[in-house]
Amino acid sequence: MKQYLLLIGFFLFVAFTANAQLDSTKVVDNKGTIKYVLKAKNSKIITQQDSTILFVTPKQLSNLQSQGASTYVKYADTSAMLAAYLNSEGNGLTKSGQSISLGGTLTTNATIVTSEESLLRIQGLQSGSTVTDSVMVVDGDTGALKWISASKLFNALTFENGLTKSGNTVKLGGALNEATTITTDATNVLKIEGLQGGNLGADSLVVTSADGTLKKVNRETVVQSGEVNITATLNQSSITVANMPASASKVWVFRNGAKLVAGEDYTTAAGEVTLTPTVDWSVLAGDNFEVQWVK
Repeated sequence: MKQYLLLIGFFLFVAFTANAQLDSTKVVDNKGTIKYVLKAKNSKIITQQDSTILFVTPKQLSNLQSQGASTYVKYADTSAMLAAYLNSEGNGLTKSGQSISLGGTLTTNATIVTSEESLLRIQGLQSGSTVTDSVMVVDGDTGALKWISASKLFNALTFENGLTKSGNTVKLGGALNEATTITTDATNVLKIEGLQGGNLGADSLVVTSADGTLKKVNRETVVQSGEVNITATLNQSSITVANMPASASKVWVFRNGAKLVAGEDYTTAAGEVTLTPTVDWSVLAGDNFEVQWVK
């Protein structure tokens, strides 16, 4: 029994000695977890070297460095440790609790520099309305972002040279204020479908000049014609006819009322008929020649 009491007394002595020299304190590791460690007069329990895995504030680290590598890490409450950090926000940032979010009022100019390699992208934008929404534009001098309503942006545009704007609609039609050329080729042709029937007695025709300019002419001027009557001299060989075409199929020659045969009795060139008598006839003085032509 004596031995038993002696053993109990020994353990009580050891426990009292431990409680006299050791007590618990709290530290925060690098994940923010609060842990309990023993603090003792023998400060080598947690040293500065050990503290590299703990959450140490600048003030604590300064204390460690000033007191030597053997100094233990002292407990500091998490809220007190963060009190000097993230207490405020501004210039486009908003703080909620310990979270900082993008969004808020700009209080100073903010510039984002981009390049061909480093672009600014905003993904997930929703479809907008060309009637009620606005369009983002960039100031050409300062690069500042601004906005303008879609309707005002459209109204800032002018339409001319064959285009007419009515409200938010642009239509083909209007006065040309400069020479306009539409170039076509064998593949890309210009077509106008649905043209209505015309009246040759009242309508005009569209023609092109040598440079492709469209013009209109009266139907009477499309088919040109003419005729001359002469009294021949003996053996006369040619007749001059102003504006006459060269094609014999468009020229008719009559001698004393009888039609001559093209290619046999005469040949044609532009503005001239050459008579070619045969053994059956010759040009006599006083013969009447009538030349008619169309083109």
